Amino acid sequence: MREFDVIDRIRRGNSSLAASVIVPPGDDLGAVKLPDGGGVVLAGVDQVIGGVHLPLDASPERFAWKVAARSLSDVAAMAACPVGMVVAAALSPRIETEWTTRFSIELQRMGTLFKCPLIGGDIAVLPGGDAPMVFSSTVLATPDSEASNRMVLRDGAMPGDVVCVSGAFGRSLAADGGGHHLGFTPRIDVALGLHRELRENLTSMIDVSDGLGSELAHLARESHVRIIIEGNRVPRRNDASLEQALCDGEDYELCFTVSGTSRLPASMADVPLTIIGTVQQGDGVFLTDGAEETRFEASGWEHQGAEDHDADRPDSKGVSQ
Repeated sequence: MREFDVIDRIRRGNSSLAASVIVPPGDDLGAVKLPDGGGVVLAGVDQVIGGVHLPLDASPERFAWKVAARSLSDVAAMAACPVGMVVAAALSPRIETEWTTRFSIELQRMGTLFKCPLIGGDIAVLPGGDAPMVFSSTVLATPDSEASNRMVLRDGAMPGDVVCVSGAFGRSLAADGGGHHLGFTPRIDVALGLHRELRENLTSMIDVSDGLGSELAHLARESHVRIIIEGNRVPRRNDASLEQALCDGEDYELCFTVSGTSRLPASMADVPLTIIGTVQQGDGVFLTDGAEETRFEASGWEHQGAEDHDADRPDSKGVSQ
């Protein structure tokens, strides 16, 4: 079992969904139109598993931050406005009350910080103390009324657009399990600022969780275009190599396309923005050094079943490997 195979199977049923579903499975969030003119609500869910997404002994504040921030990063990818979240937790029987108190306080603090209050959830206790704890957050959002309630999807890139990113990439995981992936800031302010300034000229967007190369492939596939990336333009974190910048994952930055007739701001919300390539007719993702183009084949990180585990590469999400 491979994660993306499962997703593709789910998407085969998209054509049979009710007319109220206006963004089906396949984007960062789904969206439905509420009855009786109630508007549009977007929703998405993410998980954090101890020993996979965080070290087993990470603090409750780290668990709370990451489980909420992962879902909020998906909200940013749609240039939407978060309105509330619910969180479910499967806790170890060894967890003390103080741990859960600190966890909930941090969730509530994040709700205030990102205007996304914690409005509910569920708590369960695992049957054994050795099982890793699992947390999931579901975030609700609305289209941005200051940008004509438009949503930015993955399928809008067009030939002639430029490919852009926020921030830097690679080496998000330190040797001790710490690093950028523990305390990243969801780029909601960046996304909203870009959308309000560029409007329809912000043609597509995705958040980078599984690796920049993998997310570029998603944009190319969904938009039915060819993406050319200039490797020396990709901004890198902590002297990362180009391969690390493209494949490590857990960056939680934005990758987006902008009409070639528009001017990209140098930064947004104090986060640098960089043009790293162009969109052309065709398909796939290609790297260029200015002289030759090479098709990018390496994939980003994905969850795999037990039969594939030995083939997993240790990287930014496999902190227990």
